[in-house]
Amino acid sequence: MGDALLAEAALWHERMLDPSDATRAAFAAWRSMSADHAEAYARVGAARETASALGEQPALLSLRQQTLARTMLGRRSRRIPPRAVAAAALLLAGAPLAALGIHAWVPHKVEQADTQTFRTGIGQQTDVTLPDGSVVTLDTASRLAVSYDGGTRHLRLDGQGWFRLKPSGTPYVISAGGHDFSAGQGQFDLRTDPGQVRAFAAQGQLTLTGGDSSVTVEPGHLLSAQGSDVLIRRLDNPASITGWRSGLLQFDNLTLADAASEINRYRRRPIRIADNRAASLRVSGAFHTAETPAFVDALTTGFPLRVKQDSSEAVVIASR
Repeated sequence: MGDALLAEAALWHERMLDPSDATRAAFAAWRSMSADHAEAYARVGAARETASALGEQPALLSLRQQTLARTMLGRRSRRIPPRAVAAAALLLAGAPLAALGIHAWVPHKVEQADTQTFRTGIGQQTDVTLPDGSVVTLDTASRLAVSYDGGTRHLRLDGQGWFRLKPSGTPYVISAGGHDFSAGQGQFDLRTDPGQVRAFAAQGQLTLTGGDSSVTVEPGHLLSAQGSDVLIRRLDNPASITGWRSGLLQFDNLTLADAASEINRYRRRPIRIADNRAASLRVSGAFHTAETPAFVDALTTGFPLRVKQDSSEAVVIASR
């Protein structure tokens, strides 16, 4: 049985984790094409079950992450044989990372010959280990492009990421939300939203560069930038920014509209607020990103709200 067929079967396993009707029909057609397809799918399934029985052992997770990162971030001139590509796909299928789909590790689009791209889907998080041992943890629905070009190390973020950069004489340039940041080492949380970027320095200094001027974010401070407007303030509760790494969202007197927007980043079925009265209610508390239905339950229990519609596409919250 060829490696290409096993890799194809591994991808079908990933697609069938949350399939649409069209995906189910396409899979049935693919599987019925030949006995080899059915056998390949069964072999990948057996590998998955074996890996699940072993559990998520930290040492094995680290090894898999580093191996895949080094494979995909290798030198531009290095060619990876098809057998190695198929083996990597089967490795992902046989030993899945926590909350990580196979598409989060496969480069989706090579922007340049020396650029690799990593993605997470809705509700997924993953670590990307860079060649120097630095690690970027990507949050839900995020994208990281990694470029090494001579003496330049360039990271481009869309979404949210926790950067743990090891000391180096060559600083990283991190592009996010139309702004460029520079950091030689440290730990930072960066997030992009439409028209805005937010950067928190937990350790080390993060410098916003642009034109002839620059602004440095000191440890414990949060930078918010909208266009040319930049605000830096001390952050008294860092968990309100970094809690997502442990799967926790903290709301402190936030409007329901804003709280629902945050929760929706982790939901495939978004929460819609039906009226201004409901949207303006203030919400405080901590909620797990993996248990967003509990957020809806808390709203309808503690506030004069009701679930107006609960369809396959959205959950609508309205005033009573």
